[in-house]
Amino acid sequence: MAGFRRLSIALVICALTLSLSIETWAQTPKRIREHEVQREETVYSIARRYNASIEKIYELNPWAKKQIKVGDKLLIPTDSSAQQTSRSTPTKTTRHKVEGGETLYRISKIYGVELADLLRANPGVTTSSLKVGMELLIPVSKAEVTPTAPKAKEPEEPSSPTNQVATAQTRVLMLLPLTKDRKFIEFYEGFLLGMYDLKKSGISIQLTTLDIPSDNTLLSYISSGKFVDQDIVIGGVNDVQIRAIADASGYNHYIVPFSRIDNLTPHSGNVILANAQSSYIIERVVPFFLQRYKGREVVFTRRRTDTEEPFVTQLRPALQKAGITMRTIEVGSGSMPSIGSNTVVVPISADRNLALATVAAIGTQSTGVTLFGYPQWQSYGGQFQQSLHRLNTTIYSSFFFDPTMPEAKDFLTQYNTWFGHKISNTYPKYSVLGYDIARYFIRAYAAHGKGFISSSSTLPHDGLQLDFQLQPHGSRVYSNTRFYLVTYTSSGSILRESF
Repeated sequence: MAGFRRLSIALVICALTLSLSIETWAQTPKRIREHEVQREETVYSIARRYNASIEKIYELNPWAKKQIKVGDKLLIPTDSSAQQTSRSTPTKTTRHKVEGGETLYRISKIYGVELADLLRANPGVTTSSLKVGMELLIPVSKAEVTPTAPKAKEPEEPSSPTNQVATAQTRVLMLLPLTKDRKFIEFYEGFLLGMYDLKKSGISIQLTTLDIPSDNTLLSYISSGKFVDQDIVIGGVNDVQIRAIADASGYNHYIVPFSRIDNLTPHSGNVILANAQSSYIIERVVPFFLQRYKGREVVFTRRRTDTEEPFVTQLRPALQKAGITMRTIEVGSGSMPSIGSNTVVVPISADRNLALATVAAIGTQSTGVTLFGYPQWQSYGGQFQQSLHRLNTTIYSSFFFDPTMPEAKDFLTQYNTWFGHKISNTYPKYSVLGYDIARYFIRAYAAHGKGFISSSSTLPHDGLQLDFQLQPHGSRVYSNTRFYLVTYTSSGSILRESF
């Protein structure tokens, strides 16, 4: 139930940020409202919504005679006395019991009332305090509850070459087990923040979010046509789900945000693997290692129970071929051979306890000793991070988030303000991953449409944790090939290089 409440908060925030309008008051008896054009709206429908004449709207917005598009801002004249009359209309109330998954915004739409009126009728109720089982008062106009004669048929919308329909929204479908795992809630929250940034830059987005607690739920969504006309689909957390989504039809692009999977055969759309393939990264990291540590001795550390990582398995023959001296020592079991100077130390696995044992074994023998390691080390805590700085450590990783960067600080502050909690200390940080994926792919689609992949090299590379470079990985399948080499310098700074 806590998951539903968290989702409710996020959905309300999303709805508000995507639909807020700015109201200004003129120095005349008329009230001027600024309206942001939404998908499928026309000048005629907007005029009817505000009880204004089309001629007056064109008078204030002469450019609208040619065309309007999603995100355009129209000045709408509204008679102030009419506004006051409508506000003073006596109202009745009915009661609504909040159910799981409902938000204030959704409830306001069910009853056809303004969100502001709903909040006024329920003092003290906010997006964060809304709970399942709570009873809300729903304001209903007397005119709406009193039986009346049948309304006359409304006039049809005139057909005119100047009555353009707005159709420029980017349609996004997200499918995640939001009620099962907190990390997916954090991904969704970060995604909303990314959307909010894009909205401020004028990009219009229509987001549909579906909970998929099971594989069968996902299959039912596919069979019911939820994927039809979607520009971007995001989700899938296991092989069954990823293959099912890839094989579905109706969407343009499917972004796989978490898992790595090979041999996908998309039915019609393109599939993009956001997480760079580990084997591809290792192939590129090994030559870098040979170049950077040429002339040093390589010391591998291990414990009897440790299993060697693929990185070390590929590094050993490359070191032998390059003529670089190497040896393996055991740590964490009493006496240990001296490491010596002019040495780079590499634990054979990313295991936390092996990493701690290795740092303890190096101890004060840090002169001329450096450390090379793994992506997972990012989540091993502040004290371990200090050891990495002391040893001038370098790690390789598809993901890296530096909380000391100004833009990262801004993100953390905004995230905590919106959702009331800090991001989890995980690898990767799912909230930041959602933020980066939203900003990169929605911005790319809004700028270049269906063919944005061919323009990926020209797109901004400003991810807080993830960078993108899309390369073909099969028929209509593309893989992100970017990764980082991150050095924790002895001066206390962090150097992040993108490759």
